[in-house]
Amino acid sequence: MEKLALSAASRDLAAKPSDLRSKKLVPAVVYGHKLAPVHVTVGNSDFLRLFRQSGKTHLVELSVDGKKHSVLVHEVQKHPVTGDFLHVDFFAVSAKEKIHVAIPVKLIGKSQAQVEGALVEANLHQIDVKVLPSDLVDAIEVNIDSLVKIGDVIHVSDIAGNYPKLEILSPMSDAIVSAHAPKPNRDEEEAPAAAEAVAPATETPAA
Repeated sequence: MEKLALSAASRDLAAKPSDLRSKKLVPAVVYGHKLAPVHVTVGNSDFLRLFRQSGKTHLVELSVDGKKHSVLVHEVQKHPVTGDFLHVDFFAVSAKEKIHVAIPVKLIGKSQAQVEGALVEANLHQIDVKVLPSDLVDAIEVNIDSLVKIGDVIHVSDIAGNYPKLEILSPMSDAIVSAHAPKPNRDEEEAPAAAEAVAPATETPAA
């Protein structure tokens, strides 16, 4: 896992969040393992670049006034219209304690069923796990090569063995991805009905 780092500065709680945002700073808080909440600010553009890489499952080395913390981005608040960052929660972790995270699913490979016209549908977009911070992964890769025919399904149980360091919490019976028959084209469905509607009526033989 690539090492990511971000710098933050202590925040005076008397400062209005709106004033900080006008200076392109994002109000944030760091809390977690044996750590009293620390109120900080991070640069808007710096956090944007970091978050594009880190998401919520990548460890970040957060430096606050020279003191370093291993954190995850736990919660991000955005403006509903502009999309600007309003507030960020960083969760400090311990290297010796497992954390509960939802890791995104990434589909890889090529399904023979899809090649033959089946619809491959992702049913589960993330998997809940407990894991040591050092064993975090950015994504759980699911190879769809095993979807050979319509009706084939890949369950959580099918990929659990690929990640022995992850304590998987999602039900093993949950379907991650499946191959379905394609839905009939609406035009094709309506064509026979239309043809039937315009077909000439059979004449009744004269008596």
